[in-house]
Amino acid sequence: MNVKRVCTGQMWKNVESGEIFVVTSLYKDVLASYALLRTIRQEGSEGNKRAKVVRTAGGEDILGFTLAELV
Repeated sequence: MNVKRVCTGQMWKNVESGEIFVVTSLYKDVLASYALLRTIRQEGSEGNKRAKVVRTAGGEDILGFTLAELV
């Protein structure tokens, strides 16, 4: 699911596990953008994930995730 722009505070659902994550920060590497995702049931730092943000014709998307509000 494409959104116009990935922003902090958005909730995204992992396609494989169905677990819901919150975007805590966004940063750009040399050639790509990444989102730091934190699981809702996190205890410690083991629930953090880094996922690549891709640009499409319709906006932006996080690889392997779908926007949780639209699920």
